[in-house]
Amino acid sequence: MTTIKKGFPVKIIAVVLLLALVCSLSISYTVYGDLMLTQKNLTEQKNTIIKELQISKDSLEIAISENSSFKTDLIIERQKVTNLLNEIKDNTVDVVSIIKYKEEVSRLKDIVATLTKDKIELKIKNDILKEQRDSTILVLANAKESNEKLAGMNDYYVNKVLNKDSKISVVNLKAISFKQSKKGEIIETDKASKVNLLEISFMVIGNKRQKDCDKNYYVQIIDSKNNVIGKNNVKKFGEQILNYSYESPVRFKNESLEVTAQLDVENIEKGNYIVNVFDKNELASKISFALR
Repeated sequence: MTTIKKGFPVKIIAVVLLLALVCSLSISYTVYGDLMLTQKNLTEQKNTIIKELQISKDSLEIAISENSSFKTDLIIERQKVTNLLNEIKDNTVDVVSIIKYKEEVSRLKDIVATLTKDKIELKIKNDILKEQRDSTILVLANAKESNEKLAGMNDYYVNKVLNKDSKISVVNLKAISFKQSKKGEIIETDKASKVNLLEISFMVIGNKRQKDCDKNYYVQIIDSKNNVIGKNNVKKFGEQILNYSYESPVRFKNESLEVTAQLDVENIEKGNYIVNVFDKNELASKISFALR
């Protein structure tokens, strides 16, 4: 027959309770250690996010001062960063909020990267535009100098013409060839087979001593075969006979006058053409042009 000692169950219970307490303390310590480690990690990540947000804010500040095109959008982004900084500094972070902040930091980094790229491209474009502007300024300066010289020559020429007695002169004689369609559309061309219209223009000038008068200018257009094209009218000046293409009457009132006329032509052949303008039987001006 087995004998059970009186204090045995109490000792067992005490040992079990002691072991349970030890285990509980060990688990609590481990959990506490993990919690502290997690908290430390979150704090480090929070500080990193704050640092990156501050960098993004500084970059946006620079972009706002340099970029007027997107200034409003940049100011809005800067305010978002400021609000985010205040929020993350004032609040205790957890895993979920860290993820949210990291996503916002990533978005801001993309914006800053795009701004940096745009800034570089803009600088390159500005450098190119500066070079083009400098070249244009140089060209314009040269053109201005040439125009001033030309204007001086023209003034000298016109004054020389105007100071000649009281004679009226013909200058700036031009001839332009066109193709006129049946619809009335006019296109400039130098291809003989297409030409059916010629435009002749010239300037009549005099001087202050010249009185108002009526004048008739006789325009003579000669082709490569020495034929007078156009109406081929005849005018006698004493014993001299002038064949001409058309006549331009002018009422001269002591001021420069531009005279323009259009002449319908047909069966035009390629070659060199001569345009003569006669004041009565005197040759007043002459030019030549070619059709291919």
